Amino acid sequence: WKRFVLKVVDQADVVLEVLDARDPEGCRCRDAETAVLANYEKRLILVLNKIDLVPPDIALAWEKHLSKQFPTVLFKANTQNQRSRLQQSNVDVKGVNFKMFNTSACLGAKELMKLLANYTRNKGIRTSIRVGVIGLPNVGKSSIINSLLRNRSCNVGAIPGVTKNIQEVELDKKIKLLDSPGVVLSANVGPLATIQNAVKLDSLEDPIQPIELIMKYCGVKQLADHYQIDGLRQHTS
Repeated sequence: WKRFVLKVVDQADVVLEVLDARDPEGCRCRDAETAVLANYEKRLILVLNKIDLVPPDIALAWEKHLSKQFPTVLFKANTQNQRSRLQQSNVDVKGVNFKMFNTSACLGAKELMKLLANYTRNKGIRTSIRVGVIGLPNVGKSSIINSLLRNRSCNVGAIPGVTKNIQEVELDKKIKLLDSPGVVLSANVGPLATIQNAVKLDSLEDPIQPIELIMKYCGVKQLADHYQIDGLRQHTS
């Protein structure tokens, strides 16, 4: 699948790298970023997706940090069950708060569309562009495309590997979107990819390493409190 991702990068004028707001740096595909930057005519945009899964101040802090490197857009994909006429919120996503997360409507589409529209203008003339969407498995690439289109054109799912091939859809007369299969490009991701749900659990050779990584950051007490495991609480007291 790596060849599909690099093919999307090669064909695209603008590349959207989708990151999970819970671990943006851990989701970055450095090899793909290098491929984009190798061509000075290509543009890279970071899309910080799933912002409803982190506190608003954390999402805003990441947006501020990442924007120093590349244009960054905060995003929450549409969560409606219907197949068409998906809603988009017009509120300013930079004013994000917990109340905004109660909606099933998409957040951030307006800001992202405005940014893409800027790239369709070349010396005052509107030109057509192809926008590639890349990222690790399960970061929400297809969900973002569906949210922008307001219908479910791309297959989505919580299991890594739903998107098998490059899917091309027309956003408007000037913008075409290319959805790529999620792939772990870097060889040194290791157990982190498992925690990110970027690899299938039944493909694990060693299930202990991801657990050790979780324990490294959380610790026994925090896990015991979160899952209300009294035996562990007594062990750590």
